[in-house]
Amino acid sequence: MATKLKKAITLETAFDLYVLTEVLGEGGAGRVYGGTNSDRNPVAVKVLSADHVTKDKRRRFRNEIAFLARTKHKNIVSVTDHGVVSDKSISGPFYVMPKYDANLRQVMRDGLSPERVLPLFAEILDGVEAAHLLNAVHRDLKPENVLIDAATGLPAVADFGIASFTDDIVATLVETTPQQRLANFMYAAPEQRAQGRDVSQTADIYALGLILNEMFTGDVPHGTEYRLISDTNSDFGFLDGVVAQMIRQDPNNRYASVAEVKAAISFHRGEFLTLQKISQIDDTVIPADEIDEPLAHTPPKLIGFDWNGGILTLTLDQPVNHDWVNALHNMGNHSAVHGIGPERFDFRDCEVQVSAQSHDVQKVINHFKRWLPLATQRLKKTMQQDFERQEYERREELKHQKAAEEERLMVLRNIEI
Repeated sequence: MATKLKKAITLETAFDLYVLTEVLGEGGAGRVYGGTNSDRNPVAVKVLSADHVTKDKRRRFRNEIAFLARTKHKNIVSVTDHGVVSDKSISGPFYVMPKYDANLRQVMRDGLSPERVLPLFAEILDGVEAAHLLNAVHRDLKPENVLIDAATGLPAVADFGIASFTDDIVATLVETTPQQRLANFMYAAPEQRAQGRDVSQTADIYALGLILNEMFTGDVPHGTEYRLISDTNSDFGFLDGVVAQMIRQDPNNRYASVAEVKAAISFHRGEFLTLQKISQIDDTVIPADEIDEPLAHTPPKLIGFDWNGGILTLTLDQPVNHDWVNALHNMGNHSAVHGIGPERFDFRDCEVQVSAQSHDVQKVINHFKRWLPLATQRLKKTMQQDFERQEYERREELKHQKAAEEERLMVLRNIEI
């Protein structure tokens, strides 16, 4: 709950002027104020209060600013300005960020529908994954550190004050002594509660598992008989196994990355829906909502190339599978350069190679980029046709099974011994 200031506070940097009118929150590292910039746009200002400043906290604060200022991701809070303030009311270093309407804790208290949880959690995963890909481990994930924009519904991960960063990210070196236990104990992984233990990305995955369960049940799972998601909503019970692995005591037994968490959620959801459909077999097969192959919806992107000795090597942003390659080779009408058609390209994971003369490289790349969405369209059409064929065959099989059972029932009812 925001608290109005009796007197507004004015901060000035080399780039803007800020008027602070309320306190949005307070913690061990200082306060977060709400106010506006010179354009009257709402902002939030995090101030490392002078009475809380230690050498260690100041260094961590600098690293947080450095990381957030250079990280541009919709699911990570961004720093737009920073400086140092010194007056009667507040004193210390500060940084400026967009003002959010609420945090995840408040959203859960106000009521979070089960249908909204997974889309919201997926965005949170994206933010944490983006940090991990930059080799930053948050180490203090909790609902209070996930901010929500009411207009878009998008969450943003905040408060990297005790995060660990690699040397290429940090602004200054921070040493964590064996005696320091960082993070909120409610969401801290077991290795964070002990002295001298390594804390890696799996600690964030542990906290995310606790948060996922809490978003459905309202309870933070601890111990062996915690409240399951299936206890509150059977439609999302498939997540219980995912949560269980995310919060394993041994970090080596958890998912190793956010990507693995995403894959597990997708797999268990698909398995659940399949079992649900099988249990409801009658005269028809319930069609799937959508084709669950990402490459059938979003084509890969070309992100790099190299040319050496007549061999052009292209790099995609993701590996492609055999079905997508086959769709590319058989996509029908297409333009090409000097006979260098789709069938000439060899694929291996994210790399694609083809023979090309130096003067043809640009043209080959241009044609290849045009083929990418065509191949995805072809794959989607092929998968849809295969699905429709399989659905028809399954429906016919069920009809025959039903007819056979009806015939058997008729015989049993009419034959007399």
